[in-house]
Amino acid sequence: MSFSTGGFNNFNKRIQLHAVAGVALRNFFSAYGQAIVTDAKKIAPRFEGKLRGSLTFKHAGVDVTGIPIGIDVYSRSPYALYVHGFYDQKFKLKEPWSRSKPHYPPIKAITKWSKAKGLNPYAVQQAIGQKGTPIIPFFKIAINNNEAQRKLLLKKTGVQIQAKWTAGRLIK
Repeated sequence: MSFSTGGFNNFNKRIQLHAVAGVALRNFFSAYGQAIVTDAKKIAPRFEGKLRGSLTFKHAGVDVTGIPIGIDVYSRSPYALYVHGFYDQKFKLKEPWSRSKPHYPPIKAITKWSKAKGLNPYAVQQAIGQKGTPIIPFFKIAINNNEAQRKLLLKKTGVQIQAKWTAGRLIK
């Protein structure tokens, strides 16, 4: 009686892949996420600084082999979506900004901002009802601005993974 374990070597390599690539990929995602968030904080509009302070990222998790699968950039601010727009929509990434659909926000939501600018809140509400508000997709702009850095970080990560793989093969 005989049996073959031809697939076991591939299975074993997949199980051990997280040891070779896991840390390097996690470092890549952390550095790239931090670069996006830092750039987005510079681009996001500022009134009290709450929107900029709420921008952050988190690791999206790992796949079944333990390899990190990505990051999620997001804002903890409840009104960030109204400033940034939905992520799947297409907006202008430079001025003049795309605008939201005309709507009438509650006076309570715009009073503090309009008073700080010396404007009548009811006039601001009417203007938003006619023209909408500018949509500034700060995360999309930050991702586009960091394209070259992403490529550089990814190349560095590839070199680290290759070096660790080569060192592991030489030891055996």
